Amino acid sequence: MPKKSLPSWLAFAHIKSVVSAGVILCFASYTLNLVFSRLGISRAATILDDLAMGLLGSLLLFVYLSALYESQCHARAKERAILVAELNYHIRGALTALGHCVLLEDREARLRHYDDAVATVDHVLTDLLPTTGSAKEPRLFLPEEEVPCGQHSLH
Repeated sequence: MPKKSLPSWLAFAHIKSVVSAGVILCFASYTLNLVFSRLGISRAATILDDLAMGLLGSLLLFVYLSALYESQCHARAKERAILVAELNYHIRGALTALGHCVLLEDREARLRHYDDAVATVDHVLTDLLPTTGSAKEPRLFLPEEEVPCGQHSLH
């Protein structure tokens, strides 16, 4: 069966884990039943228990892996939402500063504000963006030690 026809939560790695866990549980249960048979309990009476144990273990692992997948999807969606909020806030602030610097009469002040806005965008894209997965909520205020020189007037 081609990999592309399966839903993403039913990936080959998940199926492999489920089948492996079922085989291991079945083998362990069967080995234990062999020990019981040496103690006088019939193996034939316990083979269906082995199969049931393997199926139950596989089902439990499948439920666990499915829940894990859903949890990871939720975490990735939250990270993307945080990233969008951070980028929107900081880039919009830099673009607003660029819009305001056009109105300045003083050429040096205009260039300084322009450089500050460019530094903000550069800081967001090079320093803040790579750390997106570590944020639990949008970082709307950059730490003082990481702020490029003169940026404080932008926000």
